[in-house]
Amino acid sequence: MEKISLDELSRKIGKPWSPVDVMFVNDSVIRIAKVEGEFVWHKHDNGDEVFLVFEGEFTIQTKEKNFNLKKGECILVPKGVLHCPKADSPATMLVFELKDTKQYGD
Repeated sequence: MEKISLDELSRKIGKPWSPVDVMFVNDSVIRIAKVEGEFVWHKHDNGDEVFLVFEGEFTIQTKEKNFNLKKGECILVPKGVLHCPKADSPATMLVFELKDTKQYGD
């Protein structure tokens, strides 16, 4: 077992959209990433994805609706749903997903 400080880890993250693995839980992983601007539209065919706002605010865009999230809020994006994270100002997010999930989708 190991204690991890998300505050310390978030300060070590380099450029936006470059997630860092925090820990593995069975077949899943928790990742932390700085985000700013718009990512690419993509989907994951093999698993759901949970986004949790650690610092700041960001939006999960889908073709049906945009979901604006603030610190402490989270959303589950079901597998197969086309989505695009976007942050108008710098933010930090945690992502919970299967460990073999491709960042840019399937």
